[in-house]
Amino acid sequence: MALVALIAFTSAAHGGLINGSINFSSGPGGGVVLQDSLGNDTTNLLAVTGIKSWLFAEVEEGTGSFDGVPDGSAVTFAQPWVFNPSTPKTPLWSIAGPDNFAFNLLTATVVRQSGSFLAIKGTGTLTSTNYSATAGTWYFTTQGDEAEGKFSWSSSTAAVPDAGTTLALLGGSLLGLCGLRRKLRPQ
Repeated sequence: MALVALIAFTSAAHGGLINGSINFSSGPGGGVVLQDSLGNDTTNLLAVTGIKSWLFAEVEEGTGSFDGVPDGSAVTFAQPWVFNPSTPKTPLWSIAGPDNFAFNLLTATVVRQSGSFLAIKGTGTLTSTNYSATAGTWYFTTQGDEAEGKFSWSSSTAAVPDAGTTLALLGGSLLGLCGLRRKLRPQ
């Protein structure tokens, strides 16, 4: 019975949590179209409350669970995205591929907003077809007109991958206890 439990637990833990980080940027000819509180296009970073559209977003680099996502892979962002006030978005971005990563946005907080720089941070949940949903943090930055709407995005998790090791040790311990119980049981 303990062996069956061990197999069931380690099978369920197969996917594990998503770990690592992934960075996006605007690809050649890409960027963001910014919008004000009325939904009008603007280049004034002091008036920006959302992203109207994302153009040619691509993966810059991935680590950990994202290591298999090729650099330059296309990223699909939901549009528009209103960050002020903070508006959840499911999913905010997704990457097609064997793992089908997506990010469900929960919160957005403006860290710095000036006439030449915008920085936003927040929280959300990373999902995948091959991993368990994992809480994560993210950062978005863009600069003024001189950057022509270029942007940078990074998402990361603090999850420590287990790969079922803890469950395997628990199962082994249970097997050991069963064996000890049999040995100590009066005949």
